[in-house]
Amino acid sequence: MNKKHYFCKYTKFICNRLMVASYILFFLSANVTNAYATSNPAEVTKSGDIIIKVANKPIKEVLTLIEQQSKFVFVYNTESVNLDKPVTLNITSGSINEIMTQLLKGSSLSYEISDRQILIFRSNQKDSKTSAKMLSSGTVLDENGEALIGVNVQVKGETSGTITDIDGKYSLNVPAGKSLVFSYVGYKRLEMKAQSQMRVEMQSDAELLNEVVVVGYGTMKKSDLTGSVSGVKAKDFNTGLVSSPSQLIQGRVAGVNITNNGGEPGGGVTIRVRGSNSIRSGQDPLYVVDGVPLDASDDLQPSGASTTGIGSTGSKNPLNFLNPDDIESIDILKDASATAIYGARGANGVIMITTKKGSEGQAKVSYSAYASVSELPNEYEVLSADQYRAFASEKGITIDDGGANTNWQDEIFRTALSHNHNLAVSGGGKKGNYRASLSFQDQEGIIKKSGMKKYTGRFYLSQKTFNDKLLFEASLMATRTKDKRAPLGQSGGYEGDLLLTALKVNPTYPIFNEDGTYYQKSQDVRNPVAMIDLTNDNTETDRILANVTGTLDLWKGLKYKMNVAFDETKASRKVTQDKQLIYMSDKGTANINNVEASNFLIENYLTYDFKVKDIHKFNLLAGHSYQKFRNYWYGFSETGFDIDNIDYLYDLSFGKNTDITGTSNITVNELQSFFGRVNYNLLDKYLLTANFRVDGSTKFGENNKYGFFPSAAFAWRMSEEQFIKSLNVFDNLKLRLSWGITGNQEIPNKISQIKLGSTDGAVLDGGTTVTQGVTLTRTPNPDLKWERTEQINIGFDFAILKNRLSGTFDFFSKTTKDVLLQVYSISPAPTTQVWSNVPDMKIVNNGFEVGLNGVIIDTKDWRWNAGVNFSSITNKVKNLPMSSITTGNPSGPGITGFSSQIIKSGYPIGTFWGYNFLGFDENGKSIYEKDADGKVVEKCIGNAQPDFSLNFNTSVAWKNFDVSLYFNSVVGNDIYNNLANVIDNLSMFSKGSNTTVHATQTNEAFNNVLDYSNRYIEDGSYLRLSSATLGYTVPLKNKRYISNLRFTLTGNNLFVITGYSGYDPEVNSNRTSNGVPALGIGWTNYPMARSYSLGVSIDF
Repeated sequence: MNKKHYFCKYTKFICNRLMVASYILFFLSANVTNAYATSNPAEVTKSGDIIIKVANKPIKEVLTLIEQQSKFVFVYNTESVNLDKPVTLNITSGSINEIMTQLLKGSSLSYEISDRQILIFRSNQKDSKTSAKMLSSGTVLDENGEALIGVNVQVKGETSGTITDIDGKYSLNVPAGKSLVFSYVGYKRLEMKAQSQMRVEMQSDAELLNEVVVVGYGTMKKSDLTGSVSGVKAKDFNTGLVSSPSQLIQGRVAGVNITNNGGEPGGGVTIRVRGSNSIRSGQDPLYVVDGVPLDASDDLQPSGASTTGIGSTGSKNPLNFLNPDDIESIDILKDASATAIYGARGANGVIMITTKKGSEGQAKVSYSAYASVSELPNEYEVLSADQYRAFASEKGITIDDGGANTNWQDEIFRTALSHNHNLAVSGGGKKGNYRASLSFQDQEGIIKKSGMKKYTGRFYLSQKTFNDKLLFEASLMATRTKDKRAPLGQSGGYEGDLLLTALKVNPTYPIFNEDGTYYQKSQDVRNPVAMIDLTNDNTETDRILANVTGTLDLWKGLKYKMNVAFDETKASRKVTQDKQLIYMSDKGTANINNVEASNFLIENYLTYDFKVKDIHKFNLLAGHSYQKFRNYWYGFSETGFDIDNIDYLYDLSFGKNTDITGTSNITVNELQSFFGRVNYNLLDKYLLTANFRVDGSTKFGENNKYGFFPSAAFAWRMSEEQFIKSLNVFDNLKLRLSWGITGNQEIPNKISQIKLGSTDGAVLDGGTTVTQGVTLTRTPNPDLKWERTEQINIGFDFAILKNRLSGTFDFFSKTTKDVLLQVYSISPAPTTQVWSNVPDMKIVNNGFEVGLNGVIIDTKDWRWNAGVNFSSITNKVKNLPMSSITTGNPSGPGITGFSSQIIKSGYPIGTFWGYNFLGFDENGKSIYEKDADGKVVEKCIGNAQPDFSLNFNTSVAWKNFDVSLYFNSVVGNDIYNNLANVIDNLSMFSKGSNTTVHATQTNEAFNNVLDYSNRYIEDGSYLRLSSATLGYTVPLKNKRYISNLRFTLTGNNLFVITGYSGYDPEVNSNRTSNGVPALGIGWTNYPMARSYSLGVSIDF
């Protein structure tokens, strides 16, 4: 269909490396003029829009040609209007009025144009609108009473029809006694007897709306799935103050545990899909955005400075570059049948993120915004200045009274303000569609001088050409993120980072001296306000993701697709600490750290859909993929800045060192893959799926570059069997069985290669010069290969009560083999340890998941939906080749050098080992459990992994008002409260540190020696009201200019019920010890905020 077209010009801003993608985008955007029709169909067409060249053809055929070349629809009464008269026309230009006048010249017919409709009637009739036997008019609404635009209204058994306008209204001449058929995508087809005035309510087809989920290299109907795949659509996302896609689905999917590493804006998360599968290899899932697998090896953030006394800062969220408002759906592939198509990267699950596209119809403009206020939910309960003085007096301890009353937590925390704005334009025609969006987010952190600003732009374009045989799709996403971070580390030792300092510093100390300088008692006693004011930690990250695909229809059901993508990140982190900070012995520091990362992908694959006699249905997939990752880290640092009033970063040469310290590192990894899939459907009852992938990676040894990862699955749609149908109970009942093997390639870089280092040096040949030598520090292992995870899954899907109650049950067992560890070398060997796959060792995860959804009330004015998901996973390590592996080094007095978590055979990952604390003796000294010989014994004192998680959501709507609540809970996990280890005791009070109210209520001695024990192991179980939203959709009578207007009020993290004494029980970090991650340790994490958001969304 040739139509009048338009497209939006956009500014080319891609760097030279994206020049090829720019040319492709330009080509496609230029060709979009062959697809999009004018937004006003009733506008008089211009020259060249409609071409009519016919000779002795009936008027009816000419009308068909006009309909094919425009958006006009002809309405006429077949009994009174004769369109068989032949005409001869040669029209290459002119308006629709001129064309119709020439077409009907010399006939007994006239016409009338109304919006998209052209009514043809006999000229001798006085009222054209009564020329048909009856004029049926009405309004088509959805189940919420909102007008539906573009609904097809057809006279049953005839070709005449129309579509509803922007107000949901239609008008159509209908022969007496005829019925009208109403149809609309996503709604149930409705047939009603025509009346002169009608009010039509269409019901959404929930099964149709949710029937498609995204899987690797395609989509599938839910009814045809054989694997375990869970999807969350945009309408079900978590709401409120959201900065990353992972927050949209937290707690929404059974078997997917998402834990925030802290409350920092854009802060990192820990995601585990069906448990922990490894010890030293990466455990994060693979992220795939619009078919592009991302680099999972790092969060692509510069490491930052080694800030004195603060420790390493936490990671950022790897999905921060995405605008949550651009996301259409998130699908999680959980079992091996679903993830094996990604082979060596599928062991930890796959998260498929699909962004929004345009749709056929007039241009739609959408704007949404929210403003938020965030606060610290509760302060840590330490002594106030008055309590500090009183307790010291009571115990006869002389304190260094600074004469002030300072609440240091009040000085570092604030009420934070945030706002977010999203603007999108979308539309399209039958040949293609487009969507462009812009977003700006400014989120303050509840710690002063911390926050995040994010600017995001995205453009999507699709275009069909070559008689609809070729489909081009292109998308471009660009993001700039500016992070400001507080001087906060995952551990700060005794001196403490910002948070630990604010808790333990003497509350009688003032903030400033009388001369206005910062009060700083000594190098070991810091001033939290000075730390904030005199430390700057800023990161600027630019990221571009460009993706171009072409799909060619080769033959009936046979298609070829090419996917080319480029993902580039450039980030620079700049950290300075002013020389006024007296704990800085080097008179100030400056650090610049950068990362440049690129990800190139090219894929080619074929799909073939065919069936045999409607009995056998096949879907075949075969393809090849090549992906290359290049990461380059480099940085510079300097100390000793004697000049005042300068920006240290302006010129590092102002520092004391002649040579500026520099570091760099580069890694290049390549992955070549061959993959395939067969889906077989017999009688729509019996479903078989087989996947395979062969991956070759440069990360592994020369003898094991390639790995083979197969899977197979079977599903039985039992509800299609007659003996199940006869029960008249189940609307859907399906049994799923699957088996498969997936891999994990996220191992430390270059560990299969040789590594050399320098020796301490020696005097050779009796001389006096010390000569350094070269020694082997890592032995190469050419047999190094993937860890392999074998998974078995049994699942049931069901729906009853006319689909008002539906759910899934899954039971699974995952076993990881060929676990990668550093083991002792077999003598003689140049190094004591070597990286190797341990053949007999296993990591086993067994569990089950339940997901239930129900429609409790569904009437004209009232709707009540509810959903719940439950998951329980047990984890165990078997056949560890050494006695134990340690990790999780806590910090604080008396426990330096301890390991809080020890991995042993027969126990789960994340197990805490230490002394069993029994209380205090009469002298106030700690008592620990002893064995029969009177020796204090170390034992298992807890585990960081929960027994189960339970999440619940519900929504109630009455007319235009709606309320939704979302609760999430975790039960049975333990947390080591490292903050309490430093604060909640009296051992440091006599030395000037603050303590908690709880500690003053014990009989602990001031000289009590601390040991690592379960004294600070706490129950981490909690129930959280994660979000509550009150919404109101404005009932608009005239939708000609505004089609939707909605207001929301959302509260996030409104309350938490827990026995944990820290800031928040949702604690975690990505901190590792010797490459082994630690779980459930409450270091000085950025506290979680409570927020209140007011939002508005409007569609034009």
